[in-house]
Amino acid sequence: MSQHRAVDGTVAAGPADHSPSTFVIQGRLARVRRQNILFDSRGQAIFAVNDTAADIWCSVEEGMPPAAIAFEIARGGIDRHEANRYVEAALEDWERLGLIRPRAPLSPPSAYEHVSRVVAIAGLHIRIAYPAAWAFPAIAVFRHLEVQTDAADILLHLAEHRGRIHLFRDSDWIQSCSPDELPVMLKGQLLTEVLEHGAYELAVHAAALVGNQRVVLLCGNPGAGKTTLTMALVHAGFGFAADDVALLDSKGRCVGLPFAPAVKAGAWPLLAEFCPDLHARPIFRRPDRRRVRFAVPSTFAPHSPQSVGSVILLRRGHDAKACLAPVDPASALRGLLNGAFAPGRELTGTAFDTLTKVIGSAQAYCLTYSRLDDAVELIAKACR
Repeated sequence: MSQHRAVDGTVAAGPADHSPSTFVIQGRLARVRRQNILFDSRGQAIFAVNDTAADIWCSVEEGMPPAAIAFEIARGGIDRHEANRYVEAALEDWERLGLIRPRAPLSPPSAYEHVSRVVAIAGLHIRIAYPAAWAFPAIAVFRHLEVQTDAADILLHLAEHRGRIHLFRDSDWIQSCSPDELPVMLKGQLLTEVLEHGAYELAVHAAALVGNQRVVLLCGNPGAGKTTLTMALVHAGFGFAADDVALLDSKGRCVGLPFAPAVKAGAWPLLAEFCPDLHARPIFRRPDRRRVRFAVPSTFAPHSPQSVGSVILLRRGHDAKACLAPVDPASALRGLLNGAFAPGRELTGTAFDTLTKVIGSAQAYCLTYSRLDDAVELIAKACR
């Protein structure tokens, strides 16, 4: 075996490129001082593997299908079933870690094997092709975004392989996940598509609601309670525009990205009053394995850009007295800049001008609270 193996090389199991045993290698194997080391070039991670795993890796690079690899291991005296289990476990781990992946399908998905829908987000039309066996219940998380059209700017194709769901953008592999992570992965990719290809001046990390035809932006660090407060305000009569990201145009007008909020398990009891069917919704997982349910709001705001009426910085504290106090423009700008994203990944002078337009025409507050009811009452009085 040579010291270094190929990186990002395509290998095929047999003469047909469409073989289910075809992998793309995304790691690198080296032997240093009698230790086998796998390097993940995408994630910049190092993994030490034993000699048997190293032999399996080399066989995969050479294009051998899993059954043939297991047969070769069994010839060395190992039980055939044990050899099969070892090969399957290694391939499963490497696919989960992104060290290997299946090749992109050579033909478009058929209507019999996939369920296809087009969603509209911030002016983009994106077709999502789900494997029929794994489409539900994940597809329900994005049903409120669906539009009736055959035209799409982007194709996201999902394919099942060895128990994992792989995401392809057109024919380019993006990432993979376990089936119970599928809606979380898709939501992240849809957000990426909007940020990279949408028309906007600045994306701000904020929840967005609409009351009296003006947008209310809620800004706060993780744990400040944006999702819970957002759903409580929708229950109080505000229109839902966004849970996490809102877009500003050059005139300072705002349009939200209306993805269904992913509610963590700890907040399920808090939202029971505002989302009575939340307990019946499917449980999914984030990559960190935390459980979430998606709460699809009952009332949505119009998708057209609207003026920002209020910017509210959230400060949640234990037993804190509820208070909605005005803040100066500099503090409001800092709150909006926290986590902001601009096309080209650089906050330009034009983006700053957009923010100053927003702060110049909107009311800016800092909301200190502990009780949800108090927070809703203060915001409703100030913003409607």
